[in-house]
Amino acid sequence: MGLFAVATNAVVWSALAAASGLTPMKQAAVVQPTVAAAPTIQTQPEVLNLGALAERGKALLEQAKAGSGSAGITLANYNGHYTMLTARSKSGGGELHKRFADFLIVVDGEGTEFTGGTMVDAKELPGGEVRGTGLEGATPHALHKGDVIHIPAGTPHQAIEAPGQTIIIYVIKVQEPESSKQ
Repeated sequence: MGLFAVATNAVVWSALAAASGLTPMKQAAVVQPTVAAAPTIQTQPEVLNLGALAERGKALLEQAKAGSGSAGITLANYNGHYTMLTARSKSGGGELHKRFADFLIVVDGEGTEFTGGTMVDAKELPGGEVRGTGLEGATPHALHKGDVIHIPAGTPHQAIEAPGQTIIIYVIKVQEPESSKQ
């Protein structure tokens, strides 16, 4: 079996069940890396199937198209990191996470992730989050199915979807250790 095998984890099973319409899952159009309530911490290994993630992502993609252009869910919470599935049908604004690094794994589709540069119209939000209307002087990274990009904490980034492009991404958000937080 490859890197991703058959899903046996309860969290993944509920995601798969939701993808098949068996169980509704909580979904949010705007994804925030901080959680207001104390999340249940996952302590078992998480085994994922890329095909099942892509199917679940298609449902999120329909939500994105019908709404703001972005939809996502948190799949599992762990000590110091959590996993998400997100889908985009439109470009997003600039963002920066002071306390979280992002690992983006493209499950399906394509787009461009800009990194670095300077945030335009930056607004500080709670939890070490910064949002802006875009980036200036950033480096573009074309992303396709199977690509992985690591965005260190404190790095401005922005997702760009050209007309007709869509992307589904498995996200691993890793909290920076206390000593390295800005």
